[in-house]
Amino acid sequence: MLAKQDFSQMQEYILKVLPQLLRQNPEIATTIEGMLVNQFPRRDEFSQLLNEIKLQREESNQRFEQVERRIEQVERNLELLREEMNRRFEQVERNLELLREEMNQRFEEEKRERLDLKRRMIKLESTVDRFDNKITQFDAWLKVVTGNVGDKKGKDAEQLFALGLNYGLKRSDIKPESIQLRQVFMDEEGIVFPKKGKFIEVDILGENGKFSVFEVKTTAIDTDVVTFARKVQLIQHQMPDKPVSGIFISPNASEEIEQCCVEYDLMFIG
Repeated sequence: MLAKQDFSQMQEYILKVLPQLLRQNPEIATTIEGMLVNQFPRRDEFSQLLNEIKLQREESNQRFEQVERRIEQVERNLELLREEMNRRFEQVERNLELLREEMNQRFEEEKRERLDLKRRMIKLESTVDRFDNKITQFDAWLKVVTGNVGDKKGKDAEQLFALGLNYGLKRSDIKPESIQLRQVFMDEEGIVFPKKGKFIEVDILGENGKFSVFEVKTTAIDTDVVTFARKVQLIQHQMPDKPVSGIFISPNASEEIEQCCVEYDLMFIG
């Protein structure tokens, strides 16, 4: 086997003398060509190889173009899907907002309805309370005008008369402490009554420095009005610095009794 240095020298020698050999003996070129054919493709084969490579490149390009088109189509589909999803999300958000507004409106309406119901209940309770109070006053009034006060005395009796007078006089400000029942006065000099030293008993309603003497008669006659008018006159005489008036109460009294009260300047309640 040739050494590496000897092989290199031989290679240099062949390359140096090869051109001259080819000129002197063209057959050597044919031999060399045959040798090269076994090692490298011929020109036509190389051209064919290039064509095959070109075709493969064109096919690859076509495939790449097809893949790119598919990718573009997929991207367009994804974009359309994204847009559709965005539209759906926006619609869902709008629907949710509308639902939220509707729920808020319902809550507000329910709140107003509850508030209105509460106001109605308060108004109804107030009406019931007033009605109950009126019933209580009417019941007290019936007991006063019929003389059916039972065994009530002192503050209980004053409470009853106050309630009754609130109803009978159509007032709501009469308090029990303004009622003085069975107050005794005496006509010492016989100024009003023919007999000196006569004692009378009256019921008085005192308010703001004013006094109203009231008397209740279930069944009244003319002389009852005259006697009551004298009682009021006696109290007026004994309280010259106080305004004193009379209230004569008699349910179902006749017109003559009412007219008699007018003549004596008494308030009549029938």
